[in-house]
Amino acid sequence: MTGSKELKDGSSENAPLVFIGGGNMAAALITGCVAKRFVEKDRVVISVRTEKSAEKWRQKGYVNVFTNTLEMLEKYPTAIYIICVKPQIFNEVVSSWPVNSRPKFIVSVMAGVPLPTLSAKLPFVSGNTTIIRMMPSVASSIGAAATTMCYEKNDKIENQDAYIKYAREFAECIGTVEIIPERCFNPAMAIGASSPAWTFMYIESLADGAVAQGLGRAEAKRIAAQAVLGAAQMLLNSESGFDIEKQHFGWLKDQVCSPGGTTIEGVRALEKHGFRSAVIEAVSAASKKADDMAKTAK
Repeated sequence: MTGSKELKDGSSENAPLVFIGGGNMAAALITGCVAKRFVEKDRVVISVRTEKSAEKWRQKGYVNVFTNTLEMLEKYPTAIYIICVKPQIFNEVVSSWPVNSRPKFIVSVMAGVPLPTLSAKLPFVSGNTTIIRMMPSVASSIGAAATTMCYEKNDKIENQDAYIKYAREFAECIGTVEIIPERCFNPAMAIGASSPAWTFMYIESLADGAVAQGLGRAEAKRIAAQAVLGAAQMLLNSESGFDIEKQHFGWLKDQVCSPGGTTIEGVRALEKHGFRSAVIEAVSAASKKADDMAKTAK
């Protein structure tokens, strides 16, 4: 991209991106979309809780930083609002929003807060407000996130298609995006947003195993990280001969496992210790946690 993205909603407004919350996820999103020139720094607005956090953002070149969310929202009554806070403080966000506000476009980056709850808890939201749920990952900062996105289509909402298109382009500038029904949002979020942490653990374990066998730590980390990257690229790149839409992942695994070789011996050890079952349980646990959070958020 070669400049700030315009939201063409009839006014060709170069809308600012107003981030409610400036934590790790917001930092990843902002870093990624600014790096891709989806938006310029002077069109990014951020609210944080402390002056110390605000100063960190200012040192990075962001001038529109607030420690008072109400003040920020009153100054930017027309914008693209991105709620990027922990779900536990969502009620605090609601109380900080001007009651006479009528936002047209809200993106929620909160786990466990479904669309009906967002609509119900934001009393100022009108029937002409587009709300989109989105869950990227920390890899947004380098344009490599696997983002999950859902929304409720409503032909009665003015310019909704333009907002949906904008949200999709925003997600695509920080990686890839899958638009799915909300009933599938939590498991998709688990594998798209939570799994990087588990993958870091896997790569760390690979390196630890090699270090235990005498390989240097630095070399082990580099080799392990590149091996995981290469494996993922083979799944996604059709030049590898693999069709992700039609073929089972086991096909590629079988290409690596020579009869009586080292790789199949490693597979045997992983199966003995419940490797695949542990991963499945991790996805289920993360998804169920989001389900539980949704119940308490009502």
